[in-house]
Amino acid sequence: MRKSFKTVLGVTLLEIMLVLAIAAMIIVMSIRYYQSASLNQKIAATVNNVTGIVAAAESYLSMNGSLTGVDTGMLAYLPGARLPNSGWGGAMTISNISLNGYNINIPSVPNTGCAQLRSLLVQNTKFTIAFCPAAGPGFATMVVQVLE
Repeated sequence: MRKSFKTVLGVTLLEIMLVLAIAAMIIVMSIRYYQSASLNQKIAATVNNVTGIVAAAESYLSMNGSLTGVDTGMLAYLPGARLPNSGWGGAMTISNISLNGYNINIPSVPNTGCAQLRSLLVQNTKFTIAFCPAAGPGFATMVVQVLE
């Protein structure tokens, strides 16, 4: 008696599981990269907007000699004649105007991005971070003090 061995073509369960595991790892890594890149883009946009507000306030100060009325007077020096939004969508505001400076309130800052945003802003010696949300889930308003 002769037994014939046929060549079996196909994939085993182990091979399918290996392909699915590799695909899952690629998907997880791409999602984490996207989240990180998205956060970095929002932080960069917020830093640029804060810098634009400060430049507009300095223009207002040089034209008027005082910060009195800077919250509305600087609008003429900003694109679209309005205060920009933060990278997370909330409209920035100006508060606590004094002879020495003012506060820029940045709404909707995620607690996870606050430390990174703080480290970029404090590189400018005019900025002091008055409030930055603690680590953990959630959002809060970050307050940046600008000294003239």
